This record gives sequence, C-alpha cells and structure tokens, in this order.
Amino acid sequence: MNSDKKIVIILAVMVAALIAELAYLHNGSEITGAGEGKQRIVISLGQDLTDEQKQAMIDYFEDFQGGRDARYITVTNREEREYLQGKVDEDLIGTRAISSAYCEVLSKGRGIEVTTHNITAITPFMYANALITAGIEDARVVVGAPFEVSGTAALTGIIKAFESASGEKLNEGAKEIAHQEIAESTKLGQKVGKANAEKIIYEVKRQVIEKDISDPGEIRRIVVEISGDLNVDLSEEDIDRIVGLMQKINQLNINISWLEDQLMSLERNLGEVKNVSRDVVGLLQQLISLLNKFIDNARSMLVG
Repeated sequence: MNSDKKIVIILAVMVAALIAELAYLHNGSEITGAGEGKQRIVISLGQDLTDEQKQAMIDYFEDFQGGRDARYITVTNREEREYLQGKVDEDLIGTRAISSAYCEVLSKGRGIEVTTHNITAITPFMYANALITAGIEDARVVVGAPFEVSGTAALTGIIKAFESASGEKLNEGAKEIAHQEIAESTKLGQKVGKANAEKIIYEVKRQVIEKDISDPGEIRRIVVEISGDLNVDLSEEDIDRIVGLMQKINQLNINISWLEDQLMSLERNLGEVKNVSRDVVGLLQQLISLLNKFIDNARSMLVG
C-alpha cells in the first residue's frame, strides 16, 4: 500500500470519529458530573392543555431546540398549589395547569436567559431573579402558554424541568422562597407596575446579599429608599412583605458575584439565539454531508 493511500486511510478514520462526535453533540446530550447522561433540554407542559394546545407549545419551543431532541414532562395544578396556595390570589393560580416551560442546561458561565410568550404578570427578569433564588444557574428558559395567562404558577414547571435536565435536586427551602419571590413580584407589579416591581425586588435583594443584611429595620430602610428613588409609594403591608422575603433570601447565602454573573446574559436578544441555533444545526448537517462524501471518495481510492 503506497503512502498516499495510507494517508487517506488515516484521514478517513479521523473523519469518521469526528462525524460520530458531531452526531453525539447534534443529539443534544452531554456528560457533566451529577447530570451525567441527562437530556440537556426538558420541556414541561401543563397537564390541562388540550392535545391541540400541547402541540402548539411543542411547535413554539422547536424554534429554540434547533433540531435537537428534548424530553417532555408534565406539571399539574396540584404541584403548583403546593408552593403558591395562600401566597397569591386564587385567580393567579387558577384550577388548571396551563403554563409550559422550555429549559436547556447551558455550559458553565453562560448565565440565565429567559423569554416569555403570552405571560402577562411576570417579566423575564422577574423569572430570572427568582430562578437564581431557587439555585438555578446557566440555563435557557422559555415560558409560554397557548393564550394569555398570568404566569405566576409557571415557576413550578421551570424548576421541575431544570431538575430533570440537570439531574440535580434543588434545595426545597430555596424553591419555596423562590415561589414566594414570584408571588411578591406579582403582587407588587399589580400595584406599582411590573417595571417598578422588578427593580425594587432586585435592588433590595442585591443590597441585602452584598452587605449580608439580616436586620429587618435596615432592610426596611433600603426598601423605602429604593421605592422613593423610583417615586413609588408602598404601603406598610407591602414593605413588611418585602422585608420578610428578604430576610429569608439572606439565609440562603447567595454569592453576590454569582447573582450578577447569572443575570448578565439576560439582555441577549433571544430571537438571535433561536436563529443561531438553527444556523448551527444547518452548518452541522452540511459538514456531516461533506465528510460523508470525503469518506466515499477515500473508499473509491482504496478500491482503485
């Protein structure tokens, strides 16, 4: 066998290995510690969606999948109520599980990305802020419904999807506090507007974490100061609830740098993310096709 054919054989073997690796990545799986062998993308569908509505949500989430596989799970109204009953008005929980969530585990350091569809009461930033409280990191989250809903109960499905995708069980206490944060954000948003509500909850939270403040009087001072800067008049009841929430958040020992790093990616244009996902998959398919042709040509040369 001459040297040219030997080179071709070596290249063909290398290309075949590369194709195998690309196919593995294309399937959307990765091995990462505790999440070993878990599906990177998990979609939680509300149990009470009709078959047609479920399909509509599956179709919507496909834009974010970029052709990759996903695992589907179900979230029930009972599960949502376990965390939210008594914390928010009944009409915000409802009697049916409608909200659905796409959750993709991202590589370390990517931060949290959130977008919403037909969600009226909770902003992407509110979700991201609460997800950090729950202990979620480096994840792309899409919350949606086939028609307009408050979205307050969607946090349950997001957390359930993340736990399934990452293979890790989050701290139960942190999950409860995260649901309380969503509840307080919702209540505040109804009174002072969603934009003001997310700013107040985040900035108070940031200062409490950064300065390790547990004293209720000091937290109250921060709440009054921040709401004043925003020209927002909070009731004593509102202030008391926020102070109580922040005392609980302080006990979670969240790292301020981690909090800020996780939120850095939130401003990314998620429409661009969807397009990039499609482009990457398209490029991958073209590359695989090209490499297959290379192997065919190499085989022809060997036969010749």
